[in-house]
Amino acid sequence: MSSAARGCAISAFKELRELGYFGIECLTLVQDLVREEVRKFPVLAPENLELDDVVQDFLVDRLKAVTVTLAVQAGDDASFARLLRRTIRNWLIDRARQTDIGHLRRSVEKVLADEDAFEQVPAKQPGAGRWRLRGTAGEPWSGDPSELVAAAWAVPGVKVPKWSSASRRPPVTDRSSMIAVLRAVFETASGSLEVGQIVEVFVRRFGGVLDPLVVPLNDPSASALADDTPTAEDYVITSDAELDAAMKAAEIIGVLSPDERRLAPHLANPSSLQDTLKVGRAQAYQHAANLKKKIVELAGGRDDAEQVVLELIRLCGGVAEQ
Repeated sequence: MSSAARGCAISAFKELRELGYFGIECLTLVQDLVREEVRKFPVLAPENLELDDVVQDFLVDRLKAVTVTLAVQAGDDASFARLLRRTIRNWLIDRARQTDIGHLRRSVEKVLADEDAFEQVPAKQPGAGRWRLRGTAGEPWSGDPSELVAAAWAVPGVKVPKWSSASRRPPVTDRSSMIAVLRAVFETASGSLEVGQIVEVFVRRFGGVLDPLVVPLNDPSASALADDTPTAEDYVITSDAELDAAMKAAEIIGVLSPDERRLAPHLANPSSLQDTLKVGRAQAYQHAANLKKKIVELAGGRDDAEQVVLELIRLCGGVAEQ
C-alpha cells in the first residue's frame, strides 16, 4: 500500500465510525486506492481514464454497500483499508469483464447501421426503434432465444479471424460472417429484434471468442439450444471461485515488471508474442514459459494456478483459451 493510502487509513476508519458516512478522509482513501488498483487492469486502458470519473462511478455503484461493509466488518485501520481495497478491486474486475459484451454490442450496432440489408423500424410502427431486414414488416419478435441461436449456428462458413494486435480487441467474427448470421437470425425471427436480443444470440453463438469469464463456453450440439441458458445480463455474474482466481491474478499483475505486463496479453498466442518480441518461435516459447512459471510461483502453490494464469491474461487485455 502506498504511503498516502496508509496515512489516510487511520483517520478514514475513525471518520466513518464517528460520522457514519464517507467524509473527506474516506473519499481521499478511495481515490488513492482506485489510482493504485486501476493500473493493474490494462484492459480498462487506465491511461485514457479520468481518475475522478472512475472514483465517481465506483461511489455511485458501491457507496451504500461498502459503507455498511466497512461499518460492520472493519475493526481497525488495517482491516478498513484491506476491505476497501478488496471492494474496489472486485468492482474493477467486474468492469473489466463487461468490456467484451459492450464491444460486441457496438460492433453489432455498427453493422446494422452501415448495411443496406437492415433497417430500423420507423416511429409509430409496432416495434419502433428495433431492427429488421429491409423491406419486411413482421411483428416484434418475442419467442424462444434458442431458436435464434440455432439459426446462428446453422450458418455455414463462419470465420473467426486470427488476431495479434495488443492494442485492439479482437472481433468475434469477420464482417461478412456477421452479416450472414444477422440475416439468418432475422429470417428466423420473421420480425423485428431489439439490439439486446441480437447481442444475446451472438454471445451464445461466439462464446469461445469472448472472454470466458463473461461467457461460459457452449457446446453447439448440446447447450446452444438449452432452455435454461442465461440471458446476456447474466453473463457478467461469475462464481466465487472465478472471482477469487481473478483477484489473485490482479495482485500478481501489481508485482510484475512493465515489460512482463506488456507480454502478458500474448501468453496464450505464441505468434503474437513472437511478433511483439521480434524473436524466433523458440525464443518466444521460452519467454512465455518463463513468465508463466513466474506467475504460477507467485500464485503460491494454489490448486487453481492455471486458472490464475488465464485470469491474468484476460485482465491484461489478452484472449485466453481454456
